[in-house]
Amino acid sequence: MAISKNGLSIVALLVTLTILETGNIIQYSSPAVLVNNEQEHVPPHTTEKRNVLTGQWNYIIDVVVKASNVETFERLLSSLNATILPIQLDNNTDISDISVATVCSSTGTGFQCRCEEQYAWPYSSCVLYGACDYISNGICKCINAIPADGQSCQLISELVTEDEYTVDVELNFTDVKTEDYLRSLLNNLSFSVALGPTMNVTNIDITTVCYLNGTDFQCRCEDQFVWSYRDCITYGACDENTDEVCGCINSIPPDRQYCKPKKVPPVVYEYQIFIEVTTTDADQLENTLQNIIFPVQISPQVNISDTDITTVCSQDSTDFQCRCEDDYLWPCNKCATYGKCDGDTYNTCGCIKAIPTDGQYCQSIQHQNFSVCSPSTAPPVIHEYILSVELNISDVTVINQLRTILSNISYPISINHRIQIFDVNISTVCSPSSVGFQCRCEDHYRWSCDQCFLYGSCDNITDDTCGCINAIPPVGQHCQSADQHNFTACPITSPPSPTTPPVIHEYILSVELNISDVTVINQLKTILSNISYPISINNQIQISDVNISTVCSPSSNGFQCRCVDQYRWSCDQCFLYGSCDNITDDRCGCINAIPPVGQYCQSAYQYNFIVCPVTTHAPSTTPPIIYEYLISVELNISDVMEINNLRTILSNIGYPISINNHMQISDVNISTVCYANGTTFQCRCEEQYHWPCHMCSTLDKCDDKIEDTTTVITTPMRTLLTTMPTVITATGVTSQNTTVHSTMPEATPTLAPTTDLTETTKTITAAKVTPAISFPTTNTTATSTLSTSGITSTTVTGFDVEMLVRLDKEYTAELNDAESSTYKELESRINSVLDEQYKRITGFQDVSVKAFREGSIITEYIVQTTQVIPDEIAEANEKVPEAMRPIAPVLGSVTAFYNSPTTISYPDLTYTGNTMTLTCGPPKNINVGRISDSEWTFRGREIKNSTRMKITTSDKKSMLKVKNVILADIGLYQCTMRGRVLNFLQKGFVKRDAIKQAPVVRLQSKVNVKCKEGQKEQLQCCVQAPYKVKWFLDNTVLSSDVTEDRESYCIKHDYQLGSCSGPQQREIHFTCQVDEPKDYELTTSMTIFRDDFICYDAKYGTGRAGDISRIGCDEGQEGSKIATCQQTREEIGEWKLQEDTCIITEIKELLIDSQDLIVDELPEFVANLNKTVQEESKEIINSSATISAVVDILGTIATVSIGSEVSKSVMENVLETVDVIIGDDARESWAVLNANETRNASSELLGSLETLSSWLVGEFVITTQHILLNRTMFDNNFTADLNSSIEIHIPDTSLTNFLITTIALFTLNNVMPARYSSFHTSLFNDTSNHTVSDNAINAAVVLVQINATIQNVTLRYDKLNNYLTVNPQCVFWNYAPFDNLGAWDNDGCTFISDINNTVTCSCNHLTSFSILMATEIPPELKHALDIITYVGVGISMASLVVCLIIEGFVWKAITRNSTAFMRHVSIVNTALSLLIADICFIIAASIAKNPLENPGEDYDVPVGPCSTTTFFMHFFYLALFFWMLVSGLLLFYRTVMVFSHMSRSTMLAIGFCLGYGCPLIIAVTTVAVTAPENSYIRKEEACWLNWTESKALLSLVIPALTIVFINILIVIVVLFKMLRRGVGDNTQADEKSTLVVIARCVIILTPLFGLTWSLGVGTMVSSTNEGIHIAFAFFSSLQGFFILVFGTIFDSKIRSILSRRLPTSSTGSSLTKSTNGRISSLSGLNWISRLRGRRYIYRLSEAVNSGSSGASESFVNI
Repeated sequence: MAISKNGLSIVALLVTLTILETGNIIQYSSPAVLVNNEQEHVPPHTTEKRNVLTGQWNYIIDVVVKASNVETFERLLSSLNATILPIQLDNNTDISDISVATVCSSTGTGFQCRCEEQYAWPYSSCVLYGACDYISNGICKCINAIPADGQSCQLISELVTEDEYTVDVELNFTDVKTEDYLRSLLNNLSFSVALGPTMNVTNIDITTVCYLNGTDFQCRCEDQFVWSYRDCITYGACDENTDEVCGCINSIPPDRQYCKPKKVPPVVYEYQIFIEVTTTDADQLENTLQNIIFPVQISPQVNISDTDITTVCSQDSTDFQCRCEDDYLWPCNKCATYGKCDGDTYNTCGCIKAIPTDGQYCQSIQHQNFSVCSPSTAPPVIHEYILSVELNISDVTVINQLRTILSNISYPISINHRIQIFDVNISTVCSPSSVGFQCRCEDHYRWSCDQCFLYGSCDNITDDTCGCINAIPPVGQHCQSADQHNFTACPITSPPSPTTPPVIHEYILSVELNISDVTVINQLKTILSNISYPISINNQIQISDVNISTVCSPSSNGFQCRCVDQYRWSCDQCFLYGSCDNITDDRCGCINAIPPVGQYCQSAYQYNFIVCPVTTHAPSTTPPIIYEYLISVELNISDVMEINNLRTILSNIGYPISINNHMQISDVNISTVCYANGTTFQCRCEEQYHWPCHMCSTLDKCDDKIEDTTTVITTPMRTLLTTMPTVITATGVTSQNTTVHSTMPEATPTLAPTTDLTETTKTITAAKVTPAISFPTTNTTATSTLSTSGITSTTVTGFDVEMLVRLDKEYTAELNDAESSTYKELESRINSVLDEQYKRITGFQDVSVKAFREGSIITEYIVQTTQVIPDEIAEANEKVPEAMRPIAPVLGSVTAFYNSPTTISYPDLTYTGNTMTLTCGPPKNINVGRISDSEWTFRGREIKNSTRMKITTSDKKSMLKVKNVILADIGLYQCTMRGRVLNFLQKGFVKRDAIKQAPVVRLQSKVNVKCKEGQKEQLQCCVQAPYKVKWFLDNTVLSSDVTEDRESYCIKHDYQLGSCSGPQQREIHFTCQVDEPKDYELTTSMTIFRDDFICYDAKYGTGRAGDISRIGCDEGQEGSKIATCQQTREEIGEWKLQEDTCIITEIKELLIDSQDLIVDELPEFVANLNKTVQEESKEIINSSATISAVVDILGTIATVSIGSEVSKSVMENVLETVDVIIGDDARESWAVLNANETRNASSELLGSLETLSSWLVGEFVITTQHILLNRTMFDNNFTADLNSSIEIHIPDTSLTNFLITTIALFTLNNVMPARYSSFHTSLFNDTSNHTVSDNAINAAVVLVQINATIQNVTLRYDKLNNYLTVNPQCVFWNYAPFDNLGAWDNDGCTFISDINNTVTCSCNHLTSFSILMATEIPPELKHALDIITYVGVGISMASLVVCLIIEGFVWKAITRNSTAFMRHVSIVNTALSLLIADICFIIAASIAKNPLENPGEDYDVPVGPCSTTTFFMHFFYLALFFWMLVSGLLLFYRTVMVFSHMSRSTMLAIGFCLGYGCPLIIAVTTVAVTAPENSYIRKEEACWLNWTESKALLSLVIPALTIVFINILIVIVVLFKMLRRGVGDNTQADEKSTLVVIARCVIILTPLFGLTWSLGVGTMVSSTNEGIHIAFAFFSSLQGFFILVFGTIFDSKIRSILSRRLPTSSTGSSLTKSTNGRISSLSGLNWISRLRGRRYIYRLSEAVNSGSSGASESFVNI
């Protein structure tokens, strides 16, 4: 039915209005109530209150609309979307929003309710009704039902709410390394960790560490955590209290309190908000603002900290002026745009002549970076002031500290944008003297001559000044600067000396710049050419000229160094390095190398160049110029004899040795010999060589110090030293000219740096400095400096070398705030010291403090440099402690390390199972010196060399080789390369896409096929997604059918066999190759033969005797299964599994990962193992190889845990893992493992549990499905009842407060083999995958662990199988027998009793206990039973044959009426069924082999023949019982229904349907049910119906017992009827006849109707009862004899017929005679009469002769 759009809107609004009016929901006086949607489910058509505003209520109303089709729903949705909201219902009620929340629709089998956008179902509904999509963040979008309470989807914003909890967890451990590893693990752990669909762990911190300190405990807080003031007072603080908190207390709080987080001041964000106010009284506004007390709180997070007036705009005569208040200015662009109305400043102004149109106001001079205005043509006017400050200090040390502080300050210091302090100095120091006070001037300051005369000079007056006066002058008079003050000339006391010109000293300073950009050089040239010279440095020094002299750049053969204009290379350098231009005037402009440091092009006008050698033969009057070089060579020699030989060789060489016509070696000496001395090295100097003083002090000298040197130093082990000459340049200064000489000492050993040359361009800048004022040469020391102000250069990228130094100074909270004055002050002082120490290292750029940390004061600072030379850094680090002394003493030495910005290199992609190599090393331009060793960590855990991981370290790099890579190798790696001076740190995160699961190809690698021309053989190959594979034959791709799903990709190829006329056997090899990566492939070898095959299996295929078939594993597993075709009978064989290596991939990776397991990783690892095992439990229990791997992992866990504490959580995860692999479903897998003659996994599993239990800590109970662990404390006596199945009692131990651990494993009988210590290993049966044993573990295994010697323990077990009663043995598991395979042993254990299925044992030690009981009868009895069985079966078969012969002989005579006919039909078929069943029994016995007759052979039965014989035995034994039932029913029919009559054919049809039809149905049904699992028959020792797996034997037992029960009921009814009939018969003969019939029925029917098989059931119930076994063997083997005797011979009529037909002495011709003769002839069978003990006397009536078939006749003839 169509619904109009307007109609839908009206319906929705009317329903809403009705609910609103009915509910009376407008309540202005009521307070608002907040309702939580997530917890309350609102029924349909009800309202929900929301608090919106005070006095206003907001309601959400759910309306259910039923739409019968999608079209109606779409129209409703469209109508709602078109509705214009809000809709006012009345003055107080509005509809603000209408939306569809939930849509429910039928799915055929039920309903699904889906949420619209912005809506979702809560987690409770998703779980209750079942989610039909994914549950994410505790919500889902669809459920599989309509909620019964009418609930609808809720807003996602209301469902996804977060509650935060803080959980304290206490860990007990004694190893400090565990604490450090835990701290590192938490630091590197990535959060969050999901605990469930609605719960995440977002952060984990260590708060408190408690440890034993002498006799008491101390509990220290970690960083960012503290003890409260109350705890510090209560337990006593072991450190200083700051801010009413402490970091350490002297006790463990009993109330389990821990350190609390520090209250860190909140991060403050500051905002400037401009508000425009229109007022005519600005002063009043200003007064109002000044009276406000700040801060003013707006909200809990927002405060107004200050309010200022920035701008006041007022109207002047013609226009507006906007003036800035104090500390505010207009930016330059506003001043230029609107015009200034105040004094001109360079960048800003305080007043403009307009109101800006863009709403901008004056800006704060502290917070605003004003844009730079265009420079004016005139430079700004700079006013310089000298301010004097007087300090009253009585301590001289304070003055020294003040000097140090002032010298370390970096100037200028900006006060604001217009004022800066460019220098601060101490000028005057006044101190008491013997006669008063003396005021001395500091350096560069002097007293004027008039003051020297006024107060008296206490030193010489020179240059009209003095440095000391004998009084304190009035306030404001201090020493004046000697450079800036014009001192008054002293009075002249002598004639003036003649005027002499000033002495001018000229210096040339060279500066080297490393620049890689040629344009920068050009820019530098332009800048230098535009500078106006001279440039005054001070009133005595000026720079007269600056030029570029040399430019070095790369060339094709190396480097070329070209001279700039006015500069040239000297002739000797042109010859030495090779000229790359012409040599003119003994000079050249270019050489082919970079000369040593300090050699540059020289000025062509100021340098005296050396004359080149004359080429004529005339002898030269000047000697040649000789350059001497010292070259150091390091040799690694371990043989002392080699060193001595080297000394001899060098001493015997004739020097000099010419290298070429310009170069010769003048001498070669050994300088240093280093050798190992215990754990360190010693480096001794040869004669004429010494170590410098700083090396002796740094590395410890090992001889006496002589003249600041030593000959031997001691170095740490594995540190190598190389000697290199240090070039020292000395400069001599004269009054006229300056000459620079370079000299070398004989041999100064230093640490050898390794410098890597990079392609850079070197620019040499020479500065000529000429003093402007002369000084007497005897009293002046000139200091040369070069100012680079105004020179622009390219910044060279540097390296950050991180340093740590620990200051012996109290750490305060202010040092944690970089904005605090304390922080800034200390930072400034330290930066000044550091700058002074490191500015001389090569490539220095900057040094700055990075942070301060607690621990005294740990100062982290960074040295930025373009080049790292270890010697220079070492020297600077050595000087830092002394330089820091004025600030604070340094504890220890400076630690330096370079944290590389580059990451560790590793392959882009590595597949699991391969090898991955990670490489760590510094770049070429970083020299960390010789590396002594390296350390690698993974996720904060140190990596040790192992079979899987190996670390290799060289001088330049360190490599970590990880073999057999797994997915667990993904994570953060860190490498630390340790050098003598500098450590190199490098990190690298191996990402998830760098390691991928290798493709696992699954196929049948060995296929056997019988040749049949044209036949197609299918080849299948599979690989896990997303990989793909192809089939190849040689190099040809084969066409294949693809089957693909989310988990795997499979291809199938049908290979068609060709002609079979070739060789008898041939092989074809197919290759299944992965598309990418192509290195993964497997080969299928197909063997094609022409012989007949004897083995066939759906998995392994066909095969001949001895053929091997290899198949792949199931999905998710790796490995293979190998089977061999074994011939069991002629032309019959079957595949026998020889090897199964299939292991679940995830378990395999855990096994590999466990190889490097350490104690700290145990909790996380066992949790992962448990999780994996639980998820893969179904696959694990069916894989023996996987169970074996899990046992190996548990063994590793136990080994690693030795010596450390095992917590409850670890043990709980272990037991949950064990619980899976010892369940009943894993029995078959353990049978395979226990058949291994070289390894016993079950023994290893039990041993691992014993090891773990010995290291448990604490008291707790752990319960799983199959395991119960109890760890508790006891005093003297211990008694425990474990799950009501095991009782343990340990009396009189004399132990107090002692811990004991008991572990009851209720299903370990599935795991442990039942072999006894006297068991012979020859009984191992590899083929049948079990060990032959007559014993069984008949109780749970209990493990008792205590760290004490126990002499008496009593154990009581409840039996697992109450029917096992023979030979109980109290045993424990002994790991030693059979080459450590292990076995049960009773040494020290005694059997006490077996009462009411409870076995009591007593032992004198503790370990793992259980009981063994015999499962079978003794072998001697087995032999006797076999004799009884075979003899009895022979008699039975003979009896049955005789029975059938007799029946055939008397058949016509005996079956004249229907009753007799059916009775004898039953007898004949019963005998025939039993005869055929006995024949099948003999055949089955010959097919199967049992241990008694065939010891040590294969006991597996052949499936085909054994199944056939078992089927026929099953069928004919059932037929036997059903023909017994036919006999019983016939007896019942003729006795109870006397007057009923049934035709012979009808009775015969019923009899055959029951006798053969029912057994056939039962037998065929049993085969059909059990065939798919191959569990119809037993697998070993006998051909018979299966009992242990499928219980197929019940298909015989149940029908048999049912028939026995029915026949017993028939006997009872028949006897009752017979007795009632005989009550009225007064003749004694009748009574005797009745008794004879009763006795005959009891004797015949009881054994005939199942006495034998009742005993058979008894043998199954009580397999060890000897009497039942003997009775069953006797009766079952003589069943045929019983049928012959009781069913045939005891029949009087049969005897009568036999007596008539057998030859006798006389015959009769009449009936009367015949009768008499018959009676007389019975004498021939008188032995039967004697056996029966009675005479056969019949009284025959006429009815007998008439051949009547009445009831009496039929009864008598039975």
